[in-house]
Amino acid sequence: MSRAGTVRVLLADDHALLRDGIRPFLTDLAEHVDIMEAVDFDSALDMASERKPDLLLLDLKMPGMAGVETVSAFRKTCPDVPVVIITGQVVREDVLRAMELGASGYLPKAMSGASFVHALRLILSGQPYFSAHLLGSGGGDGESTPAAQQPGGRFADLTNREVQVLSLLVRGESNKEIGLHLGLTEITVKSHMRSIFKKIGAANRTQAVAMAIQQGING
Repeated sequence: MSRAGTVRVLLADDHALLRDGIRPFLTDLAEHVDIMEAVDFDSALDMASERKPDLLLLDLKMPGMAGVETVSAFRKTCPDVPVVIITGQVVREDVLRAMELGASGYLPKAMSGASFVHALRLILSGQPYFSAHLLGSGGGDGESTPAAQQPGGRFADLTNREVQVLSLLVRGESNKEIGLHLGLTEITVKSHMRSIFKKIGAANRTQAVAMAIQQGING
């Protein structure tokens, strides 16, 4: 964070009404929240470069944007800043591409305020937020993975417990939440994560989520 207790958020969207609607929820992220606003690609990129926010919320339909591919420009300009896409239209291919380009989250504008704040808090803590529900890949309570969804290839070596952990990761849960859900300690969850990453060849949580979704593992 920029200074003790302060979170600096860059909200980049060309619709004033939407910015007005999102702003009150951003103030719930920390005791002090500094909100910067941009209305097009150029102003957003300049502000991200000069003011180094802790979090960037990016609308893909702003003037000057080139769709999800524009994420790469922000990742190059401010590689340490989590880039979160906020969108009114969820496209499965865009979600997967956003993951590949290094985005930290993909949030539909239709989600509830409470879920929005929860997702942003996870992202600020270093956890990516991508839900399988965004991809139209079904629901599920995360308790188990039906036989029809059992992964193949590199995923075939995962234990049942590891598949459960991965399924909850896809759902956007933190290590602590996964532990509470499965009755495990955070240390045990981290151990499972390391094993999962090694078995499937994932470098990080975001890549693991993308790979899991492509294998049909639902959150």
